[in-house]
Amino acid sequence: MKHEINTELDDDLWNRNDTESLNNETYHILLVEQYKLYVEMTDRISARRSLANTYFLTFHAIVLGVLGITLSHQQAVHRVGFLLFPLLGLLVLCYGWWRLVQYFRRVTSARNKVIIELEKRMPSSPSMLAERKVTGKDNPYRPLKRMEVALPIVFALLYIFSFIYATHLT
Repeated sequence: MKHEINTELDDDLWNRNDTESLNNETYHILLVEQYKLYVEMTDRISARRSLANTYFLTFHAIVLGVLGITLSHQQAVHRVGFLLFPLLGLLVLCYGWWRLVQYFRRVTSARNKVIIELEKRMPSSPSMLAERKVTGKDNPYRPLKRMEVALPIVFALLYIFSFIYATHLT
């Protein structure tokens, strides 16, 4: 299955008809320039991913802090419907964050595969080496990837428990 994906990527990645008109030196110069541009674009996507996660994490931490202070001073909530709309809004934000994480993970994975394919035509393949090292048993990024996916779910559960506490347990 993995070999089929790489073959399909190889077929889609390389322009077979335009390369005959280029000499070897021009071809390699263009390949390196295209590689540098693609790696830069991939780095920018990673920076946007990090910025989005930071934004959502900060926003939800502030909301939970305000919620905690409010619940500690408030004796009882008399109108459940009053809290239902903010809860739904926060749950939609958590879902949006989770979907954004999934999107960035798919895009980053696809881009890394393209970078590896580009490196197959270059003198060295640092991304292939990094991919082999990271996919091993000592993957240092696995806990971060799990946390990135789990955080929106954790915040959604915290909002639901806070709603239950505010409406039924006080």
